[in-house]
Amino acid sequence: MKISEDMVNKHGLRFKESAVIFDENEPADQMYLILSGKVGIHKKVKEAFKLLIELKEGDMFGEMALVDRKPRSARAIAKTDVLLFAITESVFYNLIQTNPSFSLKMVKMLSSRLRETNQTIASLLKGDRKNIVTSALITFAQTRGEQEEGQYKVHLAAFMKWAILRVGLEHADLVSAINLLVKDKLIEQPKNDPSHILIRETFFKYTLDQ
Repeated sequence: MKISEDMVNKHGLRFKESAVIFDENEPADQMYLILSGKVGIHKKVKEAFKLLIELKEGDMFGEMALVDRKPRSARAIAKTDVLLFAITESVFYNLIQTNPSFSLKMVKMLSSRLRETNQTIASLLKGDRKNIVTSALITFAQTRGEQEEGQYKVHLAAFMKWAILRVGLEHADLVSAINLLVKDKLIEQPKNDPSHILIRETFFKYTLDQ
């Protein structure tokens, strides 16, 4: 997609390094093509922003807000001084309809972006796997565990099979998180019956209050 000097003069936007181009949850009315520099796309996780992807010259971003008309789903920050070409909604749909190379670039970009975002989310999940597995254990125990004498008995293999399909963690990550919970004495894995884990009802209240 070639951008003439006149088009840059009319639709070009410059941002200094570290400037916020747009913020998460802001209303959106345009997407951007990077003509020079680098841009970081960040997502708020708990109280901190995590870098999802770093974009460079020739990359586009901010397109989903034009497609679904929803607020920005992430924050965009200039990693260096940048020059952007702003594409409004009317220009965007005109390009989709009249420019096959632009349409193909959009499809490839969205596919690549989804793959990279999934990988990043998987990494974030692994970093917080103890809390994720704790929450999953509570749900599983309350719905499928055996309640007896103030505690829940959970079949470990059944939980592992159930959790792998639901929490986005691999088998090794689940095992590691469960071992941490056992080590911290938050759950119990009886030596005479390692195929099960025991979760006391007080653990549920403790966890929910944190």
